[in-house]
Amino acid sequence: MVSQATTWCVIGAGPSGLTALKNLLALGIPAECLEREDDVGGNWYFGSEASSVFASTRLISSKSLTAYTDFPMPREWPAYPHHAQCLDYLRRYARHFDLLPQIRPHSSVKRVEPAPEGGWIVHVADRQPTRYAGVVIASGHNREPRWPELPGTFSGTLLHACHYKSHTQPIDIAGKRVLVIGGGNSACDIAVDCAGHAAETVLSMRRGYYLVPRFILGRPADLRGERLLKLGLPLWLRRMVSLRMIDREIGLPWRHGLPRPDHRLFETHPVVNADLCQRIDSGQVRPAGDVARFDGDSVVFTDGSRAPFDVVIAATGYRVTLPFIDPEHLCADAEGVPRLFMNLLHPTRDDIAVVGLIQPDSGQWGLTDLQSQLVARMAVAARQSPQAAAWLYRARLQPAKPTPVRYLDSPRHRLEVEHFSYARRLTRLLASMDRRLRSATG
Repeated sequence: MVSQATTWCVIGAGPSGLTALKNLLALGIPAECLEREDDVGGNWYFGSEASSVFASTRLISSKSLTAYTDFPMPREWPAYPHHAQCLDYLRRYARHFDLLPQIRPHSSVKRVEPAPEGGWIVHVADRQPTRYAGVVIASGHNREPRWPELPGTFSGTLLHACHYKSHTQPIDIAGKRVLVIGGGNSACDIAVDCAGHAAETVLSMRRGYYLVPRFILGRPADLRGERLLKLGLPLWLRRMVSLRMIDREIGLPWRHGLPRPDHRLFETHPVVNADLCQRIDSGQVRPAGDVARFDGDSVVFTDGSRAPFDVVIAATGYRVTLPFIDPEHLCADAEGVPRLFMNLLHPTRDDIAVVGLIQPDSGQWGLTDLQSQLVARMAVAARQSPQAAAWLYRARLQPAKPTPVRYLDSPRHRLEVEHFSYARRLTRLLASMDRRLRSATG
């Protein structure tokens, strides 16, 4: 076994892994990144096995609220960049901070386990196991498709959203009857993508959701919302103002024949899509209720109606799995979902973290940057400042604070965080750690 007792291991060179590596190195922590694919990018490396994006994918959060804290996206880029630009941005970030020499491509992690003498042993395919001082898991959680649990058998083509790449890949849907199951961003985007190519496109939604346009009065909608948050408006007033702006821009969902949501605005992950309303109004997409069962080439809905389809695309999310580590090492619950401090830090160990295990209601990369800054300070404190390490240990044991928004109790929202309060809490933790680390070195 190889020993790198002072080096940290970052698993994954996607958006979370890159910023984790950068922040560890920036504070003088030796680190290397293990990446399964041949290049960086993770989910945004379109065409790779790691990627679940499709050809027309672009950000649903604006570039301003998505970018890393110290590396803005180019001013000339559109407000919502295409996936190819996102990949270019990630590769620019890796080059700008000279991360590439510390990234090991073609390194598929098979197992991570505690080392008896401290730290972690990481097993990589076709290599000797290596002992590291600490591990940052940044491999993403959109790995295992969550399929709808429906009785019966469908005789047509059944796909998950992660398999869909375009209206011609992996199957040409031209002239076919297509059913998309789901109400989230992937489902709505795929339904829009199919419209105009398929003979019929039906979108089955179990419940109603609020749709948010990308722009409100010519400005990114999330920046409009950010302004309301910075003004400190109460939640009820933000809801009222936002609903009026949405209604003025694209109309509320029931004005387009979609079901009324059974929850209030902000209580589910935002569905950012104005094109869907236009496709429904033009007849290119037909809304439908929940699916009850499959029956050969037909689908039976819960209202008793049935219709034949050639292709069914399940945009029903993913199961949270990190298959290379025993769930007990991450304090996982009965469903295998890690239960960590702020979905980030182990409650008692200061040599392991999971970066990116969140689903924020806005851009994610800036949040993972803040997460990684805290992880790096934890690593420094473990080496240099017992007082700072003890303070962070006590902070992690504090009861979880109530979130400003109560999200629906559903698998889709297991990792949901309200970005504004989450970032503010991370920023306060960073400031507290910095004060204690300065005291230790002063």
